[in-house]
Amino acid sequence: MKFKVLFVLILLQASLLYSQEKCGFTKHQEEFYELNPKAKLAHDKVELNLLKTGIQEFLSKKNADSNTIYEIPVVVHLMNDGTTPLRTEEEIITWIENCNKFYDTTFGGEWLTEANGGTVIPFRLVLAKRNPSCEATNGINQINVTSTYAKYSEKGLNSDNEDGVSEGQLRALSRWDPQMYYNIYVVNTFDSTPITQTGGLQGYAYFPTTPDSFYGTFMKSSVVVDKNDPTTLPHEFGHAMGLHHPFRTGSTSSCPTVSPEGCSVDNDLVCDTPSTISLLNTNPLPTNEDVNGCDNAGWNNVQFNVMNYTSSSRLFTPGQKDRALAMFLASRENLTKSLGGISPTGNTPASVVETTCVPPSLGANIGNFQFGMTLVEIGSIKNNSDASNSSNSNKAYYDYTTNGCLTNAYSTELVVANNPQTIKLQNGGPNPGIYSAWIDYNNDGLFSSEELIVTDQSIRSTSDGEFSFTIPSANVILDIPLRMRVIGDRLANSTTPCGSLEYGEAEDYIVILRATTLGVKNFVSEFVISPNPSLGIVNINYDKIISEVTVVNIAGQTVFNQKYDENKVSLDISNLSPAIYFIKVKSENKITTKKIIKK
Repeated sequence: MKFKVLFVLILLQASLLYSQEKCGFTKHQEEFYELNPKAKLAHDKVELNLLKTGIQEFLSKKNADSNTIYEIPVVVHLMNDGTTPLRTEEEIITWIENCNKFYDTTFGGEWLTEANGGTVIPFRLVLAKRNPSCEATNGINQINVTSTYAKYSEKGLNSDNEDGVSEGQLRALSRWDPQMYYNIYVVNTFDSTPITQTGGLQGYAYFPTTPDSFYGTFMKSSVVVDKNDPTTLPHEFGHAMGLHHPFRTGSTSSCPTVSPEGCSVDNDLVCDTPSTISLLNTNPLPTNEDVNGCDNAGWNNVQFNVMNYTSSSRLFTPGQKDRALAMFLASRENLTKSLGGISPTGNTPASVVETTCVPPSLGANIGNFQFGMTLVEIGSIKNNSDASNSSNSNKAYYDYTTNGCLTNAYSTELVVANNPQTIKLQNGGPNPGIYSAWIDYNNDGLFSSEELIVTDQSIRSTSDGEFSFTIPSANVILDIPLRMRVIGDRLANSTTPCGSLEYGEAEDYIVILRATTLGVKNFVSEFVISPNPSLGIVNINYDKIISEVTVVNIAGQTVFNQKYDENKVSLDISNLSPAIYFIKVKSENKITTKKIIKK
């Protein structure tokens, strides 16, 4: 019953008066679902799975350490009119840095530090340092929209209107792979609003469950330098992490829907954000001592929540943190594995043997048929993607083996001693599909019947299939990258690994076979600091290369920062006052934090 109630409640979001909103998330997300009901079903499935599993259990299974900060590479597309840059590089850098200060509670002013009741959101936005070709970049693209669409200079991006430029037209001018980068579009204005007018709609973003073709955010350029309300980006990326407004099914005059099933299925699906009306244009804001007409428990700082409409954004809650992390890892985990935020090293990543066995790049039939894989999960690979459809031009072949310089999300190691192995495939479309998969065990660039690991298995619509296979003990090459291919289509395909696809798609990945495990405990890397407590010298040992070490005090102020390129580091903290500090160690695209006591 609880799951049915959630399904009904998440259909009731369209009651807000969109034209008055600062944020267009609800309007645009709901319009997208109306046009793409299959995407709505996929989103509901993620929500229901989290509800059934429980967010804490889900995060535990993900080894989501509360001290880990996930770095998300972002690319900012400045959609200008060709006369002057829409915003400068310095302004964009400061904008991104300020967003991160909100997330780690160090922004200052009214924003609450962690020590004062604020909550650290475990994400950090990083301007891309390598582009899709693995060349150095500043992560900022200046795009002259007016040279293609003259009306843009006056009418801007459509939100309510239809006489300006559309989202799709802007995306077509500039877009980086949303599996590797979060795309931020900064536009001149919305709906012909005079550019000098900074009020009204500030921006909107899409949920992490949204297909790649739409995932991203649009904001107008004035928010980049808005000192009166600098929280638009933290708010919009909050939606991109999976957070709702706390007044989600309410309005400025009515309270949100309440269900007897409880807070886990109510409203914003977060239990520590009290029910509230929208506080749009409310001044002064209520205090915690005032009566909250929507919740007998009181306001409890929800009037200051960054996901609310408020004139004084001060905090996120622990419940929002957990939901954001769970939703993001459930749908956008590949972004946490992207190397887009790390400067190019010049090293050549491991690659597989070239193959002449390549399916045609486009399917034989064009249309919104939705055949093919929406999830491939094997070893450490968990790739959520779109099935073949009109929005991706019915692309039929994805060679993920070529992305080694951008991510490790498409490669995995399998240990022969752990046989049998398991591969999980998801058919997210409305029709049943037939699936096959191969591993090129002998590394000859071809796929034989002896290399099949899944053979013509049927998966029902919007369902998962989990299949076991055994890596052979002979005629298998170990310890080098091998090509794995997965095909999903309407009909059986196990005899045609190189053939044309009728409606579906083929995807290639990298698999490295090992005889035995390397024995890394829980496969989770940890750094060790010693001694702790310390009078002066602190030694840091890590099983990965340390690129940066930062020490912050309990107020969130940085007291030490140094870049490195080694896995053993010694710090001298003898000049610091006796107190508790936090050491943040950056390696690859993750930051892990541990507490240290200075005696």
